[in-house]
Amino acid sequence: MPELPEVETMVRSLRPALVGRVVGRLEVLDPLLLQGVTAAELERISGGKGVVAVGRRGKWVVVELDGAGGIIVIQPRMSGGFRLDPGAVPPHARLAFRMRGSPATVWYCDTRRLGKVARYDDRPAAEAAFARSHGPDALEIGRDDLAARLKRTDRGIKPTLLDQKVLAGVGNIYADEILHRARLHPERPASGLSAAEVDRLHAAIAPILLRAIEAEGSSFDGNYRTLLGGEGGYLRQSLVHHRAGEPCRSCGTAVLKTRIAGLIGRPTYYCTTCQPLPKTRRARPGP
Repeated sequence: MPELPEVETMVRSLRPALVGRVVGRLEVLDPLLLQGVTAAELERISGGKGVVAVGRRGKWVVVELDGAGGIIVIQPRMSGGFRLDPGAVPPHARLAFRMRGSPATVWYCDTRRLGKVARYDDRPAAEAAFARSHGPDALEIGRDDLAARLKRTDRGIKPTLLDQKVLAGVGNIYADEILHRARLHPERPASGLSAAEVDRLHAAIAPILLRAIEAEGSSFDGNYRTLLGGEGGYLRQSLVHHRAGEPCRSCGTAVLKTRIAGLIGRPTYYCTTCQPLPKTRRARPGP
């Protein structure tokens, strides 16, 4: 957390608060989150610059400033998010966008301090950094590109989907959801999928992510909230994730929660009827 739908929700909420406004002061409250730039440099360069655009690359929030302001990239990682608040400093605040003419401050908050903030001189530099860390965006990848990337690895299909260098933006929640919609067992070797199975997988990615964006993402542990403090609503309609023991929405079989190789600390949810595993492999039931 957060994954593509949560970051896209952040970006859509940030645009009216930032785009077209001028940064009165960009205040760094926790310099340990910075990469490749000091707090003094970031504050000096950003002050007085207008915000031209706010976008998303994979799970990164990208804020483009005018003039020599460059590009600010914020990686929320496990527990980062944004708050819009005219009052006191919220808990776990790490960065503050104080915009001219706005009574409210946009705060970047990060409970576990796992996020990162970087600055690049221009779009090409930011794009190069993205290319080093990410594959194609999950909402943009073509079917043949996805097939070629899957053929390169014998890892299970779920760990492969979570590899940001294969596909940018998908995490634990939406990998489960995508695989259920595609009727694929999470431990199937990525390289062993048939052409028809790759078709189903590719066809499942965008609908799941777009549905989650419409619901403003998923909230289940208190970390992720929208800019105004609301909860994401996707898990109220999820297919399998966070629904252990509940009936599969497709066939009624109880959803199984388990652990699979390559995903230490992250549970997997799937339907044993809709997502059968070939008899040569068997999942290990988990808590």
